[in-house]
Amino acid sequence: MLFSLGIWGVAAQPAHEAASLPEPEKTAVVIVDMWNSHWCMTASERVSAMVPRMNAVLDIARSRGMQVVWNPSDVVTAYAGYPQYERAVAVERRHPPVVRDVPEAKFTASGDRCMCGPGFACGGNYGWDGMHPDLVIADGDLISSSTGEIYSLLSEKGITHIIYMGVHTNMCVYGKPGALSFMWQAGFDCLLARDLNDAFTRYDPATGYTPDDGTAEIDGNLQTAGIALVNMGEAFRKAGLWKSAAPVDYVRFTPWGKPERPYLMEQSTRVTLTAPWLEGSEIRYTADGSEPTAQSPLYTSPLEIGQTTTLRATAFRKGKAVSLPALACYVKMAPEQPPKPDVYLEDLDYITNGYLKTWPEALWYPEKWKSFEGKPLRVRGKTYAHGLGFRAPSAVQYEIQPEYERFVALAGVDENMLAVDNARSLAIHSSVVFRLFIDGKLVAESPVMRLSQEPWRFDVEIPEGSRHISLACMDAGSRNTLDYGNWVDAGFIINKHN
Repeated sequence: MLFSLGIWGVAAQPAHEAASLPEPEKTAVVIVDMWNSHWCMTASERVSAMVPRMNAVLDIARSRGMQVVWNPSDVVTAYAGYPQYERAVAVERRHPPVVRDVPEAKFTASGDRCMCGPGFACGGNYGWDGMHPDLVIADGDLISSSTGEIYSLLSEKGITHIIYMGVHTNMCVYGKPGALSFMWQAGFDCLLARDLNDAFTRYDPATGYTPDDGTAEIDGNLQTAGIALVNMGEAFRKAGLWKSAAPVDYVRFTPWGKPERPYLMEQSTRVTLTAPWLEGSEIRYTADGSEPTAQSPLYTSPLEIGQTTTLRATAFRKGKAVSLPALACYVKMAPEQPPKPDVYLEDLDYITNGYLKTWPEALWYPEKWKSFEGKPLRVRGKTYAHGLGFRAPSAVQYEIQPEYERFVALAGVDENMLAVDNARSLAIHSSVVFRLFIDGKLVAESPVMRLSQEPWRFDVEIPEGSRHISLACMDAGSRNTLDYGNWVDAGFIINKHN
């Protein structure tokens, strides 16, 4: 039995917007991927931005009798031992029939290697190892990732319709096993939650094209192919099923870095702020670390950020905050590469810690000319002949000679792990901070560095009379056995005039 979307409170909709929905017990909600990380930092943060709204929508869907199925594809076995997973793999298998052709969706929105736009592109990896930790997986949910399994689970329950959510619409939501195209082919009527999906497209600040525009374009392509869309949040609100006034959306930044994974820039970057599901709101922002208020600067056009900055933004309507407070982090690095040193560190002897005399195996000292694991020194796709490979946390100290004028180096996360299936399930765990001390005083440090980021640039003048210099490779707060960092092309520039 079908009932009108009018009962759900949905007003007139565009062409191919769902005009009716099945009874809730005939409906499943399938969420694709929603991983806890992505090689593109902007893509990763856009996933995080959907989580509060998704939790609220799914809570209502469950209360109405809809079956929720999580489809985290290549990380599904991370949930082995969960009752929701074990129930799914125990289902009696049925072979999915081919009832009709796959929807011929012609995706017109082009994509770049990452969605951060101009500047340093994020390096690709398969580093996620689970779904976003803030997603609520209820006792009655199921966790599965194969077409046959999901078909068997849903057909056994008499489900005829599937509402899809997740990422990325033009890739995984459409084409992964168990995703929209295969379940449509098997005879299910499939809808797309247009407020809870995100496509992998691009950011072009020169033309004002944002990932929100890309997602809308991809959603339109699916509409044209015959897939109906539904704004789940709006439908539930207008039907009186969503009664809470608590905000569930964030203002979105593009590009979007965070303190634990900042956006690095050489000169400046143009940042666009959007709030696609907060119609009639105005965005207020700050760049001084304070929380925005209704009196903070009004966002009217993209912001040109040329210095290390933490942006905060909130959407307001009639002076009241209607979004969750959002944050983005941008870090400016030295605009030029440092020169190569005259004296390389690996050609010098470092000062050893006194503890080595009694227990040398207890301390992690760096490897010379290679990574800590004894592999080539690799940072952001480049192999270096000179440098030291560290495992965090560790540090070394050197004596400063009178002729040493400057210390220069590049520093980044060792990326040998990419050689094994593109760092699958590993890349998320590598994060280090590099610090430089002269006579015990911190004189330079990197932000948090992640796999395949542009290496941090050090070019530090050495004060006259300095005695010692220390290089540290620290964990970034989540100490892990994969915290490998390389100081490369590191050493001293000699004062040629002495």
